[in-house]
Amino acid sequence: MKLVVLGLSLGSSWGNGHATTFRALLKAYAARGHDVLFLEREVPWYAGAHRDLTDPEFCRLQYYRDLEDLGSHRLEIAGADAVIVGSYVPDGVEVSRFVQHHARGVTAFYDIDTPVTLAALERGACTYLSPEVIPGFDVYLSFTGGPTLQRLETQFGARAARALYCSVDDAAYQPLPVPKDWDLTYLGTYSPDRQPTLERLLLEPARRRPDLRMAVAGPQYPDDIDWPANVERMEHLPPDRHAAFYSASRMTLNVTRADMIAAGWSPSVRLFEAGACGTPILSDRWDGIDDLFVPDREILIADTTEDALAALDRSAAAIGDAARAAVLAAHTAPHRAAQLETYLTEAMARKPGHDERNRMMIVDGNTRIPPSFGQAPLTLVAGGAGFIGSHLCAELLARGKHVVCLDNLQTARPTNLRLLEKHPRFTFIEGDIVNALPDAVLEHAARFERVYNLACAASPPQYQADPEHTMLTCVVGTDNLLRLAEMADARFLLTSTSEVYGDPEVHPQREDYRGFVNCTGPRACYDEGKRAAEAMAFDFARMNRAEVRVARIFNTYGPHMHPDDGRVVSNLICQALSGREVTIYGDGSQTRSFCYVSDMVDGLIRLMESDLDQMEPINLGNPEERTISELADAILDLVGRPASVVHRPLPIDDPRRRRPDITRAQALLDWMPRMPLAEGLARTCAWFAEEIAGPGDQVPATISVAAE
Repeated sequence: MKLVVLGLSLGSSWGNGHATTFRALLKAYAARGHDVLFLEREVPWYAGAHRDLTDPEFCRLQYYRDLEDLGSHRLEIAGADAVIVGSYVPDGVEVSRFVQHHARGVTAFYDIDTPVTLAALERGACTYLSPEVIPGFDVYLSFTGGPTLQRLETQFGARAARALYCSVDDAAYQPLPVPKDWDLTYLGTYSPDRQPTLERLLLEPARRRPDLRMAVAGPQYPDDIDWPANVERMEHLPPDRHAAFYSASRMTLNVTRADMIAAGWSPSVRLFEAGACGTPILSDRWDGIDDLFVPDREILIADTTEDALAALDRSAAAIGDAARAAVLAAHTAPHRAAQLETYLTEAMARKPGHDERNRMMIVDGNTRIPPSFGQAPLTLVAGGAGFIGSHLCAELLARGKHVVCLDNLQTARPTNLRLLEKHPRFTFIEGDIVNALPDAVLEHAARFERVYNLACAASPPQYQADPEHTMLTCVVGTDNLLRLAEMADARFLLTSTSEVYGDPEVHPQREDYRGFVNCTGPRACYDEGKRAAEAMAFDFARMNRAEVRVARIFNTYGPHMHPDDGRVVSNLICQALSGREVTIYGDGSQTRSFCYVSDMVDGLIRLMESDLDQMEPINLGNPEERTISELADAILDLVGRPASVVHRPLPIDDPRRRRPDITRAQALLDWMPRMPLAEGLARTCAWFAEEIAGPGDQVPATISVAAE
């Protein structure tokens, strides 16, 4: 899942609990295999020395200056599977409208301050949310559970209100072997409605018991507070020191804001953080706290100063141990990440038209070849939901074939198939060719007459994200499909790649050139994986186990490319359309040859149906060579929007030149590309512009070409 989050802050924990909440949740969410982009409004009070996280390893963190600058991220928002807007985001109402206008996937509001939000809404004083935008979100994620969830749905029109409490990163919060420096501590930003409780349960006990040592950490406390001499003050305690702070506390205090006490079921993140550190917790009282911790066994409750003093006289280490066990059992970041994944997946299923337009998003283990197919011969397209695969499926249907599309949807966009899924000769089966082929395929194995293997992530960011799976897809997956072809006596076509030539020393590249590949570099999982797949295919042919064809595909472009797949054409077009800086890696003099997707599909079908020698691969690509700088100039001219160009270092093993010799394809297949680059780029730009545009958006007139 591709997730975009627009939150108050991830980079700075100064003066807010949002940062630690998002850090724990999103780190665990990314660990479940999801891609996360966090967009944060750049504001002075969270910048400079207050920024304590600059380059998170679990997600991309990017800043935007204002609403206009947020527009440069429209592509990411439009292309995400889910977009979450958090509470207290500056200009949150306009941000919510922007997201609801542009997002194609699920939208959610994550309220880390639900009772405060609802109280402000009733006063007409909420600056980051308004009643009219609440029904526009597919799900309302709330820090508060209990009766508040029903109120959100009945009073404010939330489509689905779900409790998503705060959580703790149990790797960062755990007991540390440090001396007990304080008898009672409190960690929290100053709030006028919390101050009376802090006064009653910590400051007054400190005055009465000068022999005890106490500490209060957090910013924004007024200068006129009368701090007892035995209370140590810390203006800011960064998250990496929280565990040591709690571990050095014989007991710590939890203080709840007034609105959250009134609502109940509103646990503070400090509860779970302190509990994970095994620190005994002394808390104020509110409805729902006993649903989280058992009083007097996992937590201590205090109403008065006398209650607090009595608690401080107890030996409470066992309560801290029990609190840690309770937190680790149900309130860690992985628990919340699993809940979030469930809520977003359920919201996808609830979206209008999901059953008809987005059914490929659901894992359906009972999918079968439709009875309407009768006993007609079948064509299998593995990877058929991908960029080239979806165009291939469409063309095969146009030629009267019965098409079975098999895809694991790991890198494909299900919307690529939205015009095909109702076709009477098309069916989709979700499955991974690395595993055993789905029963729905094996049950009809004898009926397959053609097997196309396009199943593999094809851009460096995608195939490098899981190099093991990339290699297994090339080797194990190809083996599984070859065995299917052998069983069915079907013809098999492998889409290999120009990457088998590596960074070539021969130019242009002929099929008999053996390549110059770094077999241990970061691209090897794909380059060597495809070389191994070719070897396996030719071995099957050599042993007369299957009739095979191998296409070595060069750079291809066109509609259905993923906006953030990392390929040069999609990168440049998306950056140009959004008005962002256009990125060129290296000096731009490296060359590629760009083939439009309809030409590529025509070449694949010609190759599949040809009678050529099975032991010879065929180059498919455009022999017209262009520098990356020339490509960027052409795209910027088409888009007609000003953009600055920035240069970045070349990726490791990035080829300097690439151009196919297509002499064999011309002679044996009577094939060569026909789409001029200018027209193909115009069609591709127009498709991207339409894909990311919301209602009322204007496509630049210079690229208003009818997209295929």
